[in-house]
Amino acid sequence: MQQRIVRNAWFVVGFAAAAAIVTELLVGFGQLGWSRYVGDDYRIYMDATNRWLAGGSYFLPRQLAGPYQLEMGDVMYPPVALWLFAPFTVLPAILWWAVPAAVTISAFGRLRPAPWAIALSLVVLVYPKYLALWFDGNPGMYVIAAIAAAAEWGTPASLALFKPSMLPLAMFGVRTQGWWYGTSALIVLSLPFIALTLTWIRVVLDAQGAGLAYSVIDMPLTALPLLWWAASSARAPRRSSSGRGGTVPPRQHGASSAA
Repeated sequence: MQQRIVRNAWFVVGFAAAAAIVTELLVGFGQLGWSRYVGDDYRIYMDATNRWLAGGSYFLPRQLAGPYQLEMGDVMYPPVALWLFAPFTVLPAILWWAVPAAVTISAFGRLRPAPWAIALSLVVLVYPKYLALWFDGNPGMYVIAAIAAAAEWGTPASLALFKPSMLPLAMFGVRTQGWWYGTSALIVLSLPFIALTLTWIRVVLDAQGAGLAYSVIDMPLTALPLLWWAASSARAPRRSSSGRGGTVPPRQHGASSAA
């Protein structure tokens, strides 16, 4: 009886949150002009990448002139992210959204989180900024996808470190070899951008009211795949520390598991 009451309570919470999300979207796009901002972040980073590929500056001139007030259009991702951005300067724009959405949705479907986790996820998504992250085309979509892939398929969560402010979440699986392989790959991929990365550190520190933890506010949204993993109803021994390269800590330890 008590379990049924709790389950129904979570259903009510999830339904209310879903209704709030739908209402926000209808009002935002129907009355507040949110459609004007669709793809804003995508265009910012495609413009920055195209400038860099053409021999220009990855960062805006105002970002290189000393302390500045953070504004829309400023480039904040480290240069190693150019490995992600560059292909999308020639690929169809729709793929920028389709790829992380497909990874995240697929991981969610396979993890099958408990109803309470689904309800909490919807509550998190009520925050308008988190909805905007998706329709703006923020690269943070790929950080979420990287964490989701780590939770379900065992890819290194350290790949999410192309957004360094997500370090606490990217530590998922840090005790496994796979995590260190992913970190090593990011280091190697960063080598061609050493000088530009040093500039990026200065650019981020010069941003007024920002700093290296400038996007830590996005952490609740980015952490959702780990919530789904923790609340997964699809627990399986195939995620043991000896399987698939041992890149993800197992959800359950059997009697034969190593300490």
